[in-house]
Amino acid sequence: MALIRTEELRDRIKVVIPMTAPYNASADKKKENIDSFNALSREGLQNDKVERRILLYQTQAGEKVYMQYPGIESAREGIRAFPLDARPVLQKADGTYAADMDFKKIWDIIDRIGEGHRDDIDILATIFLRIAYMLDYKHNDQEYLCEELDIENDSVSESEHIRFVWNSLELDQDVLETLNDRFNTQEGMSIEGFLYYNDLLAQNEDCKYRYIQGDRWTITAGRINNCLSHLTVISHIRGKIGISKLIDSFQRTGVAPLPQSRFDEACGELVERR
Repeated sequence: MALIRTEELRDRIKVVIPMTAPYNASADKKKENIDSFNALSREGLQNDKVERRILLYQTQAGEKVYMQYPGIESAREGIRAFPLDARPVLQKADGTYAADMDFKKIWDIIDRIGEGHRDDIDILATIFLRIAYMLDYKHNDQEYLCEELDIENDSVSESEHIRFVWNSLELDQDVLETLNDRFNTQEGMSIEGFLYYNDLLAQNEDCKYRYIQGDRWTITAGRINNCLSHLTVISHIRGKIGISKLIDSFQRTGVAPLPQSRFDEACGELVERR
């Protein structure tokens, strides 16, 4: 498959969002995903002993991206306890695994990418905006590989295919090939794998806040704050905000979602609000 020209890539990544409440358009997809992931059986599982994983993404580079559960926060006690915790796991084509990444690690990777791509990192910013609002996500209702893992013995103890209904990040194959050719994460994973990892990490944030907040939960909680914080980092990379403002933005809560009125700082002309 041939790579596509920069102008075409930018045109196909571009998004149009409403001036107000852009998250409402995908609210049903977000709720469906939360219900599906939280409904995955945890019976007989224990973090770091017996875990389960479901294979949800495969990349052009031969990587596999799983959602694995229960995560470490499943053992937490108190009001922040989250027994349904999960985490994305990326297996490289050679069978080794990428290191686990939290949002701070992801921001470091975005910063390194930006060192050589200040002029076109607005492309990645717009994809993160797509992830935040689940724009053009694909609805899936199919069988997925699900494996039970004996963590202590580093082995797969059971394997089956289960029906799973969810909504996934969807980009055309030639767009993904071009992104993989253009951007290097410097972490031994493709940019495609990096984006899928981000989507599943954001998904766990959605599930966590839905569980913890209960009746107080709102549709804006979770992935939106985290993914729009990526845009704040990219706003700094593009020279729109200084380092002091960047640091100040994250000081209070650890996240700093870029306000909708400032999306152009990160996405440039690739996002249109109307």
